[in-house]
Amino acid sequence: MNLRFYVENLHRQLAAAAAVGGDDARAIVEQLAAPLDAAIRLTLQDALAAAAEEITTELAPGSVELRLRGRDPEFVVTLPPSPPPRRPATSRRRRPCASRRRRAKATRAPHRGSTSASPTS
Repeated sequence: MNLRFYVENLHRQLAAAAAVGGDDARAIVEQLAAPLDAAIRLTLQDALAAAAEEITTELAPGSVELRLRGRDPEFVVTLPPSPPPRRPATSRRRRPCASRRRRAKATRAPHRGSTSASPTS
């Protein structure tokens, strides 16, 4: 995460506020710009670290860490482990409902040796 945008935005706001105070105030803000740059970055990093800590407490057992890459902080998110997949329940063969049993029985071919009356003309 590049903090330059946030630091420059704060410098612009300070310069705008100093413009109201006149030339002396503007000169003081210009003299303080460089020393304030480090303080602003450190304060932003502290705020980001506190946010990462709060998120980690909500995300537990996962975590969010704030790491520095050069002068730029970056977040590293470790997700909580996913639960093991559920084993399917042992499936028992379900019996068809009564209406299906009747239909199946009606459509079956007659057994050998059974007597069936066939219409004769």
